[in-house]
Amino acid sequence: MYDENIEKRVLYCIIFENEQLNVNEDDFFITKHKQIINAIKELKRKKQEVNLISINNLIKNNNSDVIKYISLNIAEYNYGTSTEYAYRELKRLSKKRKLIKVSKEIQENIETETEVEIYIEKKIKQLNEINQEGEKEKTFLDIVCETSDLIEKKRIQGTKFDYKYFTGIFDLDKVTNGLHEEELTIIGARPGMGKTTFALQIGHRIAEKGTTVGIISLEMSETQIVQKLISKVANVDSNKLRTGNLDMLEQQKIAEAEGKISDLPIFINTKVRNIQEIETYARKLKNKNNLGLLIIDYIQLVKSASKLNSREQEVAEISRTLKLLSLELKIPVIGLCQLNRNAARTEPTLADLRESGAIEQDADNVIFIYKENDNEEEKIVENVIVDLQKQRAGGLTKVILKFDKKISEFRNLIRR
Repeated sequence: MYDENIEKRVLYCIIFENEQLNVNEDDFFITKHKQIINAIKELKRKKQEVNLISINNLIKNNNSDVIKYISLNIAEYNYGTSTEYAYRELKRLSKKRKLIKVSKEIQENIETETEVEIYIEKKIKQLNEINQEGEKEKTFLDIVCETSDLIEKKRIQGTKFDYKYFTGIFDLDKVTNGLHEEELTIIGARPGMGKTTFALQIGHRIAEKGTTVGIISLEMSETQIVQKLISKVANVDSNKLRTGNLDMLEQQKIAEAEGKISDLPIFINTKVRNIQEIETYARKLKNKNNLGLLIIDYIQLVKSASKLNSREQEVAEISRTLKLLSLELKIPVIGLCQLNRNAARTEPTLADLRESGAIEQDADNVIFIYKENDNEEEKIVENVIVDLQKQRAGGLTKVILKFDKKISEFRNLIRR
């Protein structure tokens, strides 16, 4: 499944018209054409001029045949189809051959495959990569121009900023401009300080703006998570939801809250247990539902299916995978993290992230939540500090919030 004339026309454009086309060996079917394009790519990599002589000197076979072939069979293809058409047709035929290859691989491997879901997601990723081929290779100048256009668009927008990833914590958003695609944010706290509530509140706010939110919980059930959301939206004591001790007004508030959240693009998974399953689930959500934010509660409960020598290596693999997921899927990822016991006695630091320094290294942002005054007795509503201790792309801040445990809500107060 190939077109010899199209292959020759594309090579002519690259050699004689110096067209910058994003092609590789797999895009060509004829062996001699594969050799020529490989030589051209090697010359470009070495910043050398592409011409008959340089190609001839690089191909390790009968050199006179190469010059003769290009002169007689490629140099004449300076007419007929346009460069754009020839390039598109080359890529179309290349994609067809690759699809045939993938389909044969599936037929050969599926009977012996044990992890079927992971295999499916890998093949979906492979098919997506094939589908995305054909884009013109970007030069540094192209990237600079794109960046300039983005800056200009933001300038023109002015106050019409895209707030879809803002957390709703006003003073935190002033410093961070909300969450960002391709960034891993770690939220750390000791048990009982509300890190799950904090992450769910952010996820709920972002889902309200139409962004798909995936919540992976290894600590709570689906019902417990939804109860937290209903309690906050309805402003009804979460304990009453658990006991069922509700008056008529509270029942009405809950019904209204259920209606408000039922159509939100939120997906909850409490069944995955290892990082490989999390990766598969995230890719599936991205492929089917355009995942926009992933929340993992919490990192120390995640395991790895890989055989590693220590828990430290395991956590390092987990944090690195989450960072790579944020980059590949172009989404913000929030990972909740348990802190060391020392953090209960003093203000937490980055060193208090449990089990691995890799979490600190991979994270773009690290936020700690702790009591404003540790000596105070525990209250239903108390002041807590949300402490941004790492932001790779900006400054740091401490924000004081009211934490209402009764209805699972953080409320804005002041910034320290």
